[in-house]
Formats: sequence, structure tokens, C-alpha cells
Amino acid sequence: MNPLYTKWIFHGEGITKSNEVPDTYRMFRDACFENDDVREPTYNRSLPDYDNLLEEAKTPLYGGCDWTKMSATVALYKLKARHGLSNVGFDELLEVIGGFLPKDHTLPNSLYSTKNVLKEFDLGYEKIHACVNDCCLFWKTKEKDVVCETCGSSRWKVVKHTGEINEVIPAKVLRYFPIKSRFRRMFRNAELAEQLTWHDTNKSQDGMMHHPVDSLAWKSIDNKWPSFVSEPRNLRLGLSSDGFNPFGDFSSRYSCWPVILCTYNFSPTICMSKENLMLTLLIPRPKQPGDDIGVYLQPLIDDLKELWLDGMSVYDAFRNETFNLKALLMWTINDFPAYANLSGYSTKGTKKKGDNRKVNRKRKRSDLNIDGDEDDNDHDDDVDDDGDDPMKLTRRWKKKSIFFELPYWQDL
Repeated sequence: MNPLYTKWIFHGEGITKSNEVPDTYRMFRDACFENDDVREPTYNRSLPDYDNLLEEAKTPLYGGCDWTKMSATVALYKLKARHGLSNVGFDELLEVIGGFLPKDHTLPNSLYSTKNVLKEFDLGYEKIHACVNDCCLFWKTKEKDVVCETCGSSRWKVVKHTGEINEVIPAKVLRYFPIKSRFRRMFRNAELAEQLTWHDTNKSQDGMMHHPVDSLAWKSIDNKWPSFVSEPRNLRLGLSSDGFNPFGDFSSRYSCWPVILCTYNFSPTICMSKENLMLTLLIPRPKQPGDDIGVYLQPLIDDLKELWLDGMSVYDAFRNETFNLKALLMWTINDFPAYANLSGYSTKGTKKKGDNRKVNRKRKRSDLNIDGDEDDNDHDDDVDDDGDDPMKLTRRWKKKSIFFELPYWQDL
């Protein structure tokens, strides 16, 4: 690394934007327009009333207004998300703003109609019901099940005091933001499509690592899968996940887990910008998924497998051609607790092999034998008994990570 590189300016930190609205609307415009003309890739022609949807998005908010229906809708929806405005509050806000506008305005009048506008442009998400005990997803072959076959818990919410089952409200809902449509959208923007090949012509020339393209992991992939490397537009991804409290306080009683993908094809300035950190999964509350996080990763892993084995047809607006896009997940980036959950390898423990010091943690009464001495067979998690071989199959390995379902994962 360059010791003179002390101020981070190549990862988006030094970039400021004075007006967020054009960039917000640009995401939609790039998906559907090119030089104010409708672009019609073959895979979108089957959508119902596609031309009408595009014309509706370009409609001014009212006669003579510079804002369009789409740009105003997105700006207000971002405002709701940024400040945690309730659904009822958002409906009232739309009602008040609508009262200020001319009667022929096109602003949606409710949160429901706002979501419908965004959903029509394939910017929504899939709701997948999950077992309340994180055993499974009610998905694919289990889509019509009403009871978890592992633990017997109901798919629906159970009223705590009466035990009554409410067959309208699911007990847990995973939100999956499909990645395929979003990858297509990136290539439908000519500027982004060009930048997605930045890595192919900008390798380091001074022997220092400026970007993951200069790393040993990147070069290892180049050597192992030359057919994948032969198409510079193929995507190389990184995954990160951790829990946080969405209510902004320090309580640990409520934990929500987002799963984010980063695309490393871009230059450092772009690949680490917030616009290109792709939210793919929102794992539900209230407790962290722990070792069962693999259950919730299934939809994402399925898409990543398909993108590796078969790829998908994508229109490249920069080269004005259609090609077969593939993608590869290079690594995950996590803190140690999240790493343990994702990999299945326990990172807990305060005592090493040969260290006879007492473990500094509270013991339950059941952990002590009748004489009050510690049972030598307990607390294997606290002792690193793997010696010099961290890959040895011992009690450290709690499970086989779902990432091994990716055909290439064991060779990375």
C-alpha cells in the first residue's frame, strides 16, 4: 500500500452532490430511456402496457413543472425512508402536498399507489414467508405449507395470549430484492456499462494494490477460470452482512440483518459508492438468525448459482449488443460474529490449547458437578483444540456453509 495515501479520496468520500433529485430519477430513466427515446430490449417487450408506463413516468407533476411524476414520487419515498416516517404519516403528507398542487397534478395520493408506481418498474422485492424458528422458508416446494415440517410451528402469526392463529399475517417475512433485474439495469445505462469493464484495463502498474483487481485472489480466479475471465463484463462480487437496530438505539432486543453485494468491476470511486452497494436481502427481526442465516440466503444463492452455470442474456447499451452475463462471488466481508454465522466455523473462545487459566465467563449451576467442580467434558466451544490445523473437522465446525452450494466456492 502507498504510505502517502492518507486521505481517502478514491472511494467516494470526496464526492459531494448538490442535488439528489436528478440522480434519483436517473436510475429510472436509464432503465427505460436513451436520449429521450424509449429503448425496447427484447426481454421487456412482453411486459403489459410498457410504453404507457414509460410515458406515465415522464409525465410532468403538473403543467409547466420541471418535476416529473416519477422524480417527485421517488424523492418523497426517499424522504420517508430517511426520516422513518410512518405509513399513516406518509399518506397525510401526500394529502397535504396534493392540496398545494393544481387539481390536475399526477402525484400519487397514498403509500399504496406510490409502491405500485415503483413496482411497475421492477424495483420491488419478493416477500418470502419464513418459519418463526428459522427452520425453513415457505418457498418453492414448501410454498403452500402452513406448518414447518421441522419444528411444527405455524406459518401464520399466533396470538400470544389466546393461541389463536391469524391466517392473514405471516409469522416472519424475508424480503428478497432480486439481483438479475438490477444487473440488467446496470448494463442498460451506457455509461455504467462502459465503467463495468474498468478492471480489465486498469490494473496496477507500480506494484501496489489500488483495487481488488491487483489482489492475489483476483489473479487466482483469472488462472482457474479463463473462460469466465475472457468476458470482461462478467461480474465479480463481494458480500457483506451484519445486524443492526433499525430504530436507531442501542438495544440488542431487536436485530435486523441486511445482506449487501458490492460489484468490484467498477473503479474504486464507483464500486464503494452507496449507489452501487446493492441491498439483496433483509432478514427479519426480532432476533439474529445465528447459524440459521443460510436458510435466508437460499434465494440469493440460487440466483448466484444460475448466474455462474448458465448466465443470463443481457443488453449492453454501450456496445449496443446482447451478451451472456455471468457472475462470481469472490468473498464475504464481516466481523467475527457474522463470519462465524456465515462460515459455520466458531470464533468464540477465551482459552487456547495448553492454557489452564479459567475461562472468564459465568457458569450455570448445571455446568458444575455435585462437588462444585467444572465438568471437563463441557465448554468445548471455549477451547481451541484444533492445534495447528484450522480446517480439521472438530467441534469448531458447527455446520457446512451454504456458500459451498456455489460450484466454485471450494476452489476459491
